[in-house]
Amino acid sequence: MGDITVHCLVRNEERFVRAALSSVLPLARRVLVYDTGSTDATLDVVTSLASDKIELVQKPAPGPRQLSEYRNEMIERTTTEWFMLVDGDEIYPAHSVRRILEEIPTVPPGIHRVDIQRREFLRSFNFISPVRWIGRIFRTSQIQIRPGHRPNRPWIDLPYLRDDSSAPLDQFTVRLPEDVFFVHCHYFVRSSRDVDLGEFRRWRTPRFPALPYFGPWPETFELNGVAHRMTPGIFYTWIWLNARIVWSRYFHLPWKPARV
Repeated sequence: MGDITVHCLVRNEERFVRAALSSVLPLARRVLVYDTGSTDATLDVVTSLASDKIELVQKPAPGPRQLSEYRNEMIERTTTEWFMLVDGDEIYPAHSVRRILEEIPTVPPGIHRVDIQRREFLRSFNFISPVRWIGRIFRTSQIQIRPGHRPNRPWIDLPYLRDDSSAPLDQFTVRLPEDVFFVHCHYFVRSSRDVDLGEFRRWRTPRFPALPYFGPWPETFELNGVAHRMTPGIFYTWIWLNARIVWSRYFHLPWKPARV
């Protein structure tokens, strides 16, 4: 267990939230779960984990820009040196958790954000978007959150330095090694009540190209029908998936989430 508090904002995440929280419990001193108005079984799933590390708080459904207020409230309630953002569809392999526990104590005092590689599934658990590094661990005493400024996605959280909000956070950031990663299920149906979230559940078009993926997968993940090597079916689906991405991006078509 590390000196880390996990922050998890959820709303209608019944499909993956058990795997997400279970995957990070071993590294967390405390897990703050704020539910913002779930209408599915999310609350039942969270309470069924029965961990004394988890504190579940129910909040009213917010407007997009109020989410940053909830984020900042969670920061003010955090007593550990670091906090870690984990969404209800983000799941960590056990080896990534072990590596985080090893790496975080070695982070220099002048570093306040730690980036982790994100592997984002597309269509099935055998395809991912090109990997990205994204800030997921932050030094509690140095960080505040403000809402995004993009009109079509104002709910995106933007961390900044408390003492100098204009300072580029990239100057205070380090990346963990490539073998430390989490998987992201953004492009899957995440709840039987997805429709209740309206604009909060819009799926942007994936980046090109889609890449075949044959593991590793997190141990808490529910795998259905995955392949462990290239097969003719996987190959033809790979070609079709990339053609679909190009078509969707070119004509600005919405991307329909997949059911798994």
